[in-house]
Amino acid sequence: MRIAHVLRRISFDDWGGTEQVVWNIAKAQKAAGHDVRLFTTTALWRGKDDLQDKLGWRNGRLEIIDGIEIFRLKPIYPWWPMPKSIVAELDSKGGNPFVPGLGKAIREWHPDVIHCHAMARIAELCFRTARKIGVKCAISLHGGGVNVPTVEAESLKAPTRGRLPWGKMIDFAMGWTRRVPEDADGIVCVGEDEFEHYSLRHKHVLRLPCGVDLSLFKDAGHPRIHGGSVEHPSRKQTTILCVARIDRQKNQMMLVEWLARHPDSAIRLVGPVTQPDYRAELERRAAELGVSDKIVFTGSLKPASDELLAEYRNADILVLPSRHEPFGTVVLEAWAAGLPVVASNVGGLGRNCAAHPGAAILFPSGDAAALDAAVSAALEKTQEMSVAGLAAATEYDWRTLALRLVDFYAEI
Repeated sequence: MRIAHVLRRISFDDWGGTEQVVWNIAKAQKAAGHDVRLFTTTALWRGKDDLQDKLGWRNGRLEIIDGIEIFRLKPIYPWWPMPKSIVAELDSKGGNPFVPGLGKAIREWHPDVIHCHAMARIAELCFRTARKIGVKCAISLHGGGVNVPTVEAESLKAPTRGRLPWGKMIDFAMGWTRRVPEDADGIVCVGEDEFEHYSLRHKHVLRLPCGVDLSLFKDAGHPRIHGGSVEHPSRKQTTILCVARIDRQKNQMMLVEWLARHPDSAIRLVGPVTQPDYRAELERRAAELGVSDKIVFTGSLKPASDELLAEYRNADILVLPSRHEPFGTVVLEAWAAGLPVVASNVGGLGRNCAAHPGAAILFPSGDAAALDAAVSAALEKTQEMSVAGLAAATEYDWRTLALRLVDFYAEI
């Protein structure tokens, strides 16, 4: 089967949950013998400028990484004015761009199925392209959609607020229906909330959770996995790990405040900065509380890298205090590393952790006292939670999930 995965961006230097899901699915499908290509934009791409200048972008740019073809095209954000600083912010998160040439590129490759991992204009273009070439189009909901808090929704609109939305004129001329995801032939839901919502409204809906590559952690020398001690005698402080983009949705401010109440600890924040003003807020608050020297911003670490695996290996607990979360892939990675998890009880994240109570402790989102209690409890039963987490992780092998997805393509 020839499978086209379409997503808004993929950068191996600024990694996010959607990219991780798509990349692992693509690799698993490729390994199973399918022909796979990713279609995306140049957002956050750090390719070689000399090649970009030499080749131009009229027909896009094809590159091959780990045997997977990635075809990139320039996005256009349809607001005015659009300074470079705003373009960079939209590249990181949101933007709803036009992608000239995307439909043509997909048609020329002529896949057997189009799997869209974006919403709005990109999704509608995928739907229309699928109809033109007579194939089916599935869409994945990676970022919620039915339970996004108002504050988070407003933050997505902030960069373009007050700017002229000239793209709406083209939307009207093109006759976009804005029936996304309903117009897709099949809907793939990461979270249970989305699955329950759309299974009542659409004939073909699949609940496909995120997955994890267990082999990476088995070979990484994690002491918990190989029967070693979960203690770190050489370290005099508890290290809390949070793997998430620096973004208000992820609510790392709770960890900064927690650190002020537990000054003998340390926080490591791993992830790209999608809201620079929020990072500035975190840094200002840390300075006010006198804990700046106990917080490390590592930036984005490449998936499956030695650096990322070392973060899991050297931490005591993973804490994910998100305001909303359809699933929380990093929880699976923590479990695969034998790391106890503390997470906010929101959306699919809360449901997934609740399904494995021995491996995670939940707390109400935003409740500082509950967070304190959850972290303390996790520290007291680290060994038991490590064992339960390893058992839970085995249920989410990417190879199995990717084959379920191929079966779903055939059903629609």
